Amino acid sequence: MTKLGKLFSLLLAGILAIVPAFSQTEEDLDKAMKLVGKTMGELRKANEAKDEAALKAGGKVLVEQFNLSAKFWAKHKMADATEMNKKTLDAAKALADGTGPFAAVGATCKGCHDMYREKLADGSYKLKMTH
Repeated sequence: MTKLGKLFSLLLAGILAIVPAFSQTEEDLDKAMKLVGKTMGELRKANEAKDEAALKAGGKVLVEQFNLSAKFWAKHKMADATEMNKKTLDAAKALADGTGPFAAVGATCKGCHDMYREKLADGSYKLKMTH
């Protein structure tokens, strides 16, 4: 890829990362969490393969998504979710830096899901804003 192509790719990625940061809807949170789920699956494979580069790259994706979800939880004044999100964000940052284990990233997922995610009859989920 040429220098111009790399610059364009970086610029486009930056714009795409910034745009969702301005709105904090349930749909935004859902999109972020779906990307987190996909990334966690990829990270499990990278962890098994001891692929440090893939672990760091996946950690960076998680940092972006948990920064977005932090804004959602703060906007809605959900203290428990905000705290769990912060712990996960810190673990994702450590993974992205190559200083933290993969296992620490998923440590709060179940607790947050149990409090804030409701399984519907069709097998899908919806956000529970009270617990």
